[in-house]
Amino acid sequence: MSGELRVSYAALEGVSRTLTVARNTFAERPIPSANGAFGAEPVESAFARFRAAQERSTGWLVDTSRTLAQFAYDTRQLVPDTDTDLARGPAMAVQ
Repeated sequence: MSGELRVSYAALEGVSRTLTVARNTFAERPIPSANGAFGAEPVESAFARFRAAQERSTGWLVDTSRTLAQFAYDTRQLVPDTDTDLARGPAMAVQ
């Protein structure tokens, strides 16, 4: 039907849960450190740069997962209210 919007609450809830689990996994998993295991300075330096990049990437994944999980959760919460407002008619939906 034209103009009909279908929303899967189960999908939104599933996305929110999955992203929350992913965020927790990224946030809680330790990033390994060399602790002198490589010996040679060039190898230690390369590992340190790699570890710094991994920390930045992990931070981005945590932040992005948190944002997207919140977006899915908020969408799930707001759709019923929006649907009710729209069902009341255009005058009520514009407020």
